[in-house]
This record gives sequence, structure tokens and C-alpha cells, in this order.
Amino acid sequence: MYEKVIELFKKISQIPHCSSNTQKLQGFISEYAKERGFTVFRDNYGNVLAYKNKPKLALQSHIDMVCVGDAPKIEIIEENRWLKAKNSSLGADNGIGVAMMLAFMDKYDDIEYLFTNDEEIGLIGAKHLEFKISAPYLLNLDSEDEREIIIGCAGGVDAEIKYPLKKEKIKGCIGNVSVTNLPGGHSGVDIDKYIPNAIIELLYKIESIASIKGGERRNSIPANAYAKEVFEGNEDIEVYTDDYLKFLRKLPHGVLEYDFEFKIPSKSVNFALIDEDKITLSARANTNEKLNEMKEYILSKTYGCEVLFEDEYPAWAPEKSELALKLQKITEAKLNVIHAGLECAVLKEKFPEVSMASYGPLIENPHSLRERVSLESVKKVVNNVEELINQI
Repeated sequence: MYEKVIELFKKISQIPHCSSNTQKLQGFISEYAKERGFTVFRDNYGNVLAYKNKPKLALQSHIDMVCVGDAPKIEIIEENRWLKAKNSSLGADNGIGVAMMLAFMDKYDDIEYLFTNDEEIGLIGAKHLEFKISAPYLLNLDSEDEREIIIGCAGGVDAEIKYPLKKEKIKGCIGNVSVTNLPGGHSGVDIDKYIPNAIIELLYKIESIASIKGGERRNSIPANAYAKEVFEGNEDIEVYTDDYLKFLRKLPHGVLEYDFEFKIPSKSVNFALIDEDKITLSARANTNEKLNEMKEYILSKTYGCEVLFEDEYPAWAPEKSELALKLQKITEAKLNVIHAGLECAVLKEKFPEVSMASYGPLIENPHSLRERVSLESVKKVVNNVEELINQI
């Protein structure tokens, strides 16, 4: 089964499936399931549901990936029992889960297979799901460490900020200043790993701004940032007034509150994007109450600006579910909470009676050029999930 999973993962990696552009993968999954006799539904938001007999368990993964570097052109490299990609994100988040589900279709017809769309840009597919699941258990395959079973997750919201810019003319000459090729990383699970933010680094290296742009994705720690700065010279150059640079330097980034029980951040914010006067902060919090506190905090830091909160998704309150305990007996993994968004939070609101947990193989540095997945971990997870299927 493990070999089949890796074969399918390599196949789907060659099908473009960046967020907002997953139609080809939707089609591949639909045809794959129909060829195996499954009934397939595909809704208006790109979600795909496949089932055959009365399901005892639902497996769920999202089909979109964060495309960084050359992606969606992905060249997979195997190195020391890890898979990675040449100059791009790999898409193991959540392509390995998708591949596992496709592989299990060849063997198990009493499972409900739910493929959700556009998770990486606000859990859009899960939020707008147009069909129901009927299984009593749902296992999300979007976790990134097989030593843990996830039983709760952070909620999040993006803040779109527009600063009321003013300009002035000064004497000088224009020079380009940039901070590039930093490691990047996931804005949730990597926010406490001391990864430098290219926008923040740039802001403390310049003294004037004629132009500024930085960041790659809302849910990635910025790896690149660019500015035009004014140096000594005699030309008349239009720049943003000093108050803008001071404002930008005061914007928050990083861990704001820590959860010592689960040893993860409980509140954080990522200074994700800047394009002249437009700024995006992505905030996360481990409870809905704390998420509301984050919104108030951002408003206090951006007084006088236009602020629009977008793509909000709820937190998943920690729950030692029946499914999590069944899986724990098989894996001996610890129950934990993750400081990132999982679709379980949205799906639990839609299907409160369904017992849920999240589990997956070891994936390092998702949403970055350094993303890689452990083949030994994939093999272990495939075997453990199959054992869970057989027990249920």
C-alpha cells in the first residue's frame, strides 16, 4: 500500500493544483473514483466526495497546495529517505493525504472519501461544503508529525490594512534595497522557530521609502522584500513621509501569547504582505475568544487606517474524541493541539456528532522551498491508518 501511495503522490504532483487553480486535480480524482465504481459528487466550490457502500469512516484531505518557487512545476528529488522538490514547494501538504485516500480506494469501499478545496486560502471548500457526510468518524490527514494526533487547532483571520499615505519631495538619488532568499515557512507552525521575516528585516535597513513590496503568501513567513530608498544626490524624488516607516516598524509579528500546557503559541501574527500602502497581517489564536482579542489588538495597532478582516475561520476546541483514542492505542502517539488552521474546526461545526481527529506523516518546512516529507513516516502512517480502518 505504501508504494502505491508514493506512486500516486508523484503522479498528482505533476497535475497543477495551486490554490484557486485545482480544476485538473478535481477532474483526476473524480475520474479515478468513478473508474473504481464509486459514486462521486463535485460541488460548486471544488469539493469532491466519493462513496460506495454505507461508510464506517470518512477520510479527508485538501487538494490545493501553497505554490512557492517554480511550482506548480514540481521536480521531485529523493534524498536520504526524504522527498523534496527542486526549487519549489513540494505539496506534501496535503498531497500525501490525497494520495493515501486514492490508494485506499482500491481496497476499501466502506469508506467515505472527502477531498476539500482551497484550504490554504481560508478553508474555503470546507466552509462552503454543499454535501453531508454520513460516517460516524472522520480522520483528517493534514497533520505533519506522526508522533502526534491532533485534537484541536487554532482559528485565524487575515487583516487587510490600507494606510493613508502622504508623499513629499526630497533631494537625492534612487537605490534598490532588498532582502531575499530567506528560509520562509508556515505562518502558524513555524512562527515560533525564529525564522527571520524579510519585510521586518528590510524595514530596519532603510531610512526612506520611495517604493516597497514584500512577501509571497498570506500564510507564509516572507522570504523576500524589496524597496526603493533615497540616497545622496540632487534629483527631486517623491517619497512616503517618515510617519509611514515608523508605522510599519511598529506593526506586530511573531508569538504574542504562549500555551504552556501544549507547548505551542496560543496567539500569533504574521506580517505577511506589503505592496505600497496595502498591508496584510495574518493572525491566529487557539480559541475563538482569543481570536476576537487578536482582531481588537490589530485595530489598536492600526488606528487611522482602513482595516478589513477577511477569510476568518474558527478554532477547534481540544477534544479527546473516541476516534483519537482509538488511533492512540494503535500509534502510541501523544494527543496535541496545533497552532495552525485545520478543516476539522469547520467540519466539526457542520457535523458536531462526528468523532474527529487529525493525523499525518512528518512534513518539515511546509509552504516553503525547504518543504520535505519523510518516507519512513509516510510508511508508518499508511500502516497505522490501515490498522484503524480494519479495527473500525
